[in-house]
Amino acid sequence: MDVSHEGVKDPMFYASHVESYCTLNDNCTSRSWSRFRRIYVSLVYLLFRHFRQTSYFTLHTIMSFTESENWLALFESVSRISKSKGAELDQESDEKPFTRAEISYLNKLLNSKLFETHDLDFEILRSDPNHPLHSVRTFQELNLKEPLLKGIAAMGFYKPSTIQERALSSLISDNPQNMIAQSQSGTGKTATFLLAMLSRISTDVHYCQCLCMAPTRELALQIESVGRQMAQFMTEVSFATAVRSPRVKVDSNGYVTDQIVIGTPGTIANWFRGTGEYRIDPSKVVMFVLDEADIMIEEEGFLNICMRVKKQLSRNCQILLFSATYEDSIIDFAHEFVPNPIEFRVKRTQLPLKNIKQFYMCFNDWIEKYQALKDIYGGFEVGQAIIFCATRQEASWLDGKMNLDGHKVYILSGDLDVSQREKVIEDFRSSNFRVLITTNVCSRGLDIPQVNLIINWNMPTTRTGSADWETYLHRIGRSGRFGKEGIAVNFIVNEEMYLLKELESHFEIEIPELTADDLNRF
Repeated sequence: MDVSHEGVKDPMFYASHVESYCTLNDNCTSRSWSRFRRIYVSLVYLLFRHFRQTSYFTLHTIMSFTESENWLALFESVSRISKSKGAELDQESDEKPFTRAEISYLNKLLNSKLFETHDLDFEILRSDPNHPLHSVRTFQELNLKEPLLKGIAAMGFYKPSTIQERALSSLISDNPQNMIAQSQSGTGKTATFLLAMLSRISTDVHYCQCLCMAPTRELALQIESVGRQMAQFMTEVSFATAVRSPRVKVDSNGYVTDQIVIGTPGTIANWFRGTGEYRIDPSKVVMFVLDEADIMIEEEGFLNICMRVKKQLSRNCQILLFSATYEDSIIDFAHEFVPNPIEFRVKRTQLPLKNIKQFYMCFNDWIEKYQALKDIYGGFEVGQAIIFCATRQEASWLDGKMNLDGHKVYILSGDLDVSQREKVIEDFRSSNFRVLITTNVCSRGLDIPQVNLIINWNMPTTRTGSADWETYLHRIGRSGRFGKEGIAVNFIVNEEMYLLKELESHFEIEIPELTADDLNRF
């Protein structure tokens, strides 16, 4: 039969024709159809993904594959259904993980504006007793230059965020102090050190005075873009980007004349060596910032460069480390890297559980799971949601299934290149679609402020099979961001109840079962 149909945009077209074709195929017996039906959804998903990329599709091409091989054998050769988990596909994945630097860049795309965070509390773990700390409630209290205040207002920053209240007065005082600071993405970390830079520089001289290192070119360009917006009324201020294809001004001797340089470790190290086209005089740098400091310290190549650069700076150079997270081993080294720092860190009680209502639902198989997913969508209004799967294969299957059922969803996975990830993130941030399906490789670090529902299609586990409470915390922390309330629903099959008990024990909480009454309340 002729099933060629070009330009059709409804994926249900493909599904209906595949199903009709397979039903008519003598090899697809009624005995095998139940299992086969689950498999063909996976293939239709692949067809739909191809269609979305090309905007052109001919189903006849796919159907022609069956001339030498029946459909059931074809599907058996490309898909394997787990006997114990129904349609949950092969757990082995060759998915390329996102690096922490890539996640940091995606966060900066997501959080293009500042969010209210005044219910966050910080522990001051270290401070100089000779310089008492004090907070500010307005930017005017900092005695910032009028053009800088004007630039801040133009960006929509009318009052300091919590970290800015606590940190800025120490950073731009007459006795500026070194600092190690931790705060979530979207809470104003980047604006904090950019404000400090713009307050410290002298516009009367033209050489590099403030230097910021970021782990990737994309991050460096994003920081520089924010800095330019902030300094839009400071006509004497100039930024340089020390990245591949740099944007920079130099004098006749090759020395950088921009007051603020933002770049990646390798390029900055080359400029410090002074053997290439561009040069920086380390002795004139008054402020050195590591953004995403945990990445810069954790990765050996970056760390070696950071150490070499730091050794060339003057003893009086102010050093600032900013990051959303710090592992214990990283913070120990940070204390060696930064002399006598003030240290701001989010209190453990401020971890993302505070504003999140957690529930669980227990099932016998994947069919009940998927029905529950539909019930949740019918039970209350979903703003935007993230569904976490254990593997790329499960995420792909769920994406195909939900699209066939009329839900506009997309996947964010390590298989996408940078431009594809940017497109998915930008569309999600702009609310062009409501449901993002992702995997464990994306579960840590992404901060998506408008998400109000997290569904754990699979509970996160360690390699030994116990509950991975840290990944769980990162997952559900994608909702309830910045003081907003969120909901997390954990899908559990009967034999996984022990995972829930382990989480309850670790966090010293009780996670109730989600009932029909709960759905009606939301």
